Formats: sequence, structure tokens, C-alpha cells
Amino acid sequence: MAVAAGWTGGWAVGMAAGCATATVGWVLGRQRRRVAVARERAEGVRACQLVGGHLGLGQVPAEALRSAAARAPVLAPAAAVQSLGGEVPAVLRQAATGPGREGLAHLASAWQVAERTGASMSTTLTAVAERLAADQALRATVEAELSAPRATGRLLAGLPVAGVGLGYLLGGDPIAFLTSSLFGQLCLALGAGLGCAGLVWTELLADRHGG
Repeated sequence: MAVAAGWTGGWAVGMAAGCATATVGWVLGRQRRRVAVARERAEGVRACQLVGGHLGLGQVPAEALRSAAARAPVLAPAAAVQSLGGEVPAVLRQAATGPGREGLAHLASAWQVAERTGASMSTTLTAVAERLAADQALRATVEAELSAPRATGRLLAGLPVAGVGLGYLLGGDPIAFLTSSLFGQLCLALGAGLGCAGLVWTELLADRHGG
């Protein structure tokens, strides 16, 4: 009986620890991806602004692309292809498939229209850059607003740990209860599962509304 109880308690602790570790890793991974995507969006906006700015200074598209690529590495592949006489829009569209790089697709479209019609890209890219910058600012505002619900979800997920500490302050032994009794082990496993599920749900809801 003692061996069975010990095995069951170990299983409950292992499940709780594994669930918490996996959930924390998942949350941190999504946070890193959000930061990376935001950085890529900012690079796309900057790329359009740089190309448009150099065009506004009177440079031809090829020269403007090379100048912009010196300050925006995301444009380097397109500049390399352009120097070899390749298809710049195709390279830009390929680069635009990455998360957060949607702005490069607009640059590709403007470049293709200019190649086919001879129209100036300067005015078009200026308008595109302004729209992308406004969209980026809106996303940043929404992300800032969603930081509070995310923080609340994480706080609520950590409250059970504070409850264990409070139990000790009140003279109890919650760890022994959670690991030695069948009811306590069930509470530990179920509580960990529900806490992790609640945190995941909160993160998913915030990401859904954040876009």
C-alpha cells in the first residue's frame, strides 16, 4: 500500500510539474514569436520607407533598392538579384511569405507596376509606407491593451503556488496533503491541469483578438 501510494503521489507531482513546464515553455515560445513578428513588420515598414525616400531624392529604382538594402538587410536578396538582372518582384514576394513580412508584398507590387507601366514608385511607396506604419502603430496599441489580460491570466495561474505558501503560514502542511493522500493527489493533478488550461485559453484569446 505504501509503495502504491508513493507511486501515485510521484505520478501526480510529475504530471503537475510536466504540465507547468510545458505550459510555461509554450507561453514563452509564443511571446518570442510575437516579438519576432513585430520586429519583421517594423523591418518591412522601414524597407518601404527607405526605398520610397531614396526614390524621392531622385534615384532610379535600382539605385534606390541598393541604397535601401545597405540599411535594411531584408532587402539584400532583392538587391543582389537586381544587380544580376533578375526579377526583383519575385524575390520580394518570396521574402514576403515569412511571418510579419507582408509589407514586402506591397513593395513587390509597386515595383512590378513601375516596371510594366513606367509609373513612378515614389508616391505609391510613400502611401504604402504610411499605411503600414499606421497598421503597425495600431497593432502595438492593441498588444499593449492585451498585456493586462495576459498578465492577469499568468497571475491567476500562479495563485495556487501562493495558496500552498499561505497554507504553511497558517500552520498546515499542504505539500504532504497533496502528495500522500489520494484526494490530495487528485487535487494536485486536476488543479495543475485546469490552471495550465486556463493560462493557455487566456493566451489564445488574447492572440485571437490581437491578430
